[in-house]
Amino acid sequence: MLEKYRVIVFDCDGVLLDSNNFKTGLFEEVLKAKGFPDREIEAFSRYQRTNFGISRYRLFQAVIDGQFGMRRAPSLNSLLEEFGRRCRERYAIQPETPDLRPALERAAADSRALYVVSGSDEIELREVLQKRQLDGYFAAVFGSPKSKSDNLWRVREHRVANGGVSSEPMVFIGDALADLQAATEASIDFVFMAKYSNVRPKLTDEVTRLGWKLIEDLSELS
Repeated sequence: MLEKYRVIVFDCDGVLLDSNNFKTGLFEEVLKAKGFPDREIEAFSRYQRTNFGISRYRLFQAVIDGQFGMRRAPSLNSLLEEFGRRCRERYAIQPETPDLRPALERAAADSRALYVVSGSDEIELREVLQKRQLDGYFAAVFGSPKSKSDNLWRVREHRVANGGVSSEPMVFIGDALADLQAATEASIDFVFMAKYSNVRPKLTDEVTRLGWKLIEDLSELS
């Protein structure tokens, strides 16, 4: 399936780690801890699950701006700090998705350049992958506050700076509508990993319409 690609980019939550439900629950925890009313938290959660993959920076700013109710007093930094504190405590122990390490080893053995592009905080994400001894598989790891589409361009720039060429075929493996949108904006191919997706029916329809591939998990990349 990936034979023609020399550069393979992986999302993290729902692709490398089975952490989608952990992240959605964490947003709810933080908003409760900061005193947001239940009705606003419920409205936010519905939106966040449908739009999974958008960075916490944008999501929390939408809450503060009153997108799900009234404008609220907490600063963006206070929400980010609380989220980061809770995330660091538990992110590193979320389970890996099936066949993750064998899939990465196969891809690395074929001399492909592997990257991570995620909506997670970049520093936090790099720390987690390092703790799990997964960082060695990847040429670079990029995350928020930059957008996923911007980070896909950073992958191309990094590849060129390290001996690649800008026209090399690239593919992004993701599980969210935000991933498909980022791949489209960066003009690269897309593979939908469906097993842990929060928007499986809708994204299945979209990738079918656009002619992209769908896999259940990384074991299908062999």
